Amino acid sequence: MTATFCTDILPGPQRRLWTMLNGTPPGFVLYGGTALALRLGHRESVDFDFFSRETFDPARLHEEVPYLQGSMAIQSNANTLTCVLDLGGQVMVSFFGGLSMHSVQAPDKAEGPGILVASLLDIAATKAVAVQQRASSKDYVDIDAILQSGLPLRDILGAAKAVSGSRFNPVLTLKALSYFEEDDLGKVPQSTRDNLCEAVKLVDLDDVPEFKAYASLCPAEAEDDIRHDF
Repeated sequence: MTATFCTDILPGPQRRLWTMLNGTPPGFVLYGGTALALRLGHRESVDFDFFSRETFDPARLHEEVPYLQGSMAIQSNANTLTCVLDLGGQVMVSFFGGLSMHSVQAPDKAEGPGILVASLLDIAATKAVAVQQRASSKDYVDIDAILQSGLPLRDILGAAKAVSGSRFNPVLTLKALSYFEEDDLGKVPQSTRDNLCEAVKLVDLDDVPEFKAYASLCPAEAEDDIRHDF
């Protein structure tokens, strides 16, 4: 499905990159805070994170993606490439491949650049996993924004289980969303803390739904259309 996004939340350099993203190889899907901000318009976000289950050679990807020409690679490892572009300001773009994660809904194709943007439910699932692994105030603000958009926490937990498999423990996410004493979590606004704690109280783990897990990040796309040659 083709969709429009809240590109007005992007700073100038990021908006300039947005118009170039038609050069993104097939099989990569935009996730992370920027994908969510483009959907909800709740905050400014500046980095672009593309995920793929396909493996790739970072050196070839850097050479062959048009908008990466002239950029500086600050991380280049197996199936990982992070570049900084100068577009009147710095923009960071990362590619992560060979991922074992699944998806629960098809991504949307962005009107204009035509890139694939992960569904709200899939982004929410990755956020539920992220708060177990690291403490970032932005993730807490993002989950609150997702809840305020109408997506219940129990659905987010069910999607996270489908995306990550048996290694996902919903109890750990619920505990994390009720604790604000680590790292930069002091920056989490009080209203966000209150919303998250209230959402946690309403969750009955016996009512967490099960979602079908697709062994693709692009379940609506033909397999030959999402395979890249990097």
